[in-house]
Amino acid sequence: MRGRIKKAEREARGDLDSFLLLDGSRFWFDATEACEELFLHAYHLGLGRVEEPPELYRMLTRAQDPVAVLERLKPGSAQAFVDPSSLYDYDALVHERRLVPIVAPEPEDLSEGA
Repeated sequence: MRGRIKKAEREARGDLDSFLLLDGSRFWFDATEACEELFLHAYHLGLGRVEEPPELYRMLTRAQDPVAVLERLKPGSAQAFVDPSSLYDYDALVHERRLVPIVAPEPEDLSEGA
């Protein structure tokens, strides 16, 4: 009976992916949606805008193995366009479990009269 329940849960999740958290629970996420969120987040950081990070990044600080999760989200291994480890200080995320964004300077206004 327990096996059937687990199988039904897996089928209901569809395209969801997951990783283990420090407390032993599992964080589930839609990989396609996460890649879209990361792309938009990278775009905003590239424009010098620091915003609330996507939930996936907040949960990475609680992952049992953040390095393995980052590897799974890299372009080529997922639907990702952006390498998520390039958006935040890698050492701070992996070793200190803190999110320190890498923010580009705000673009110069090239319009006339500015």
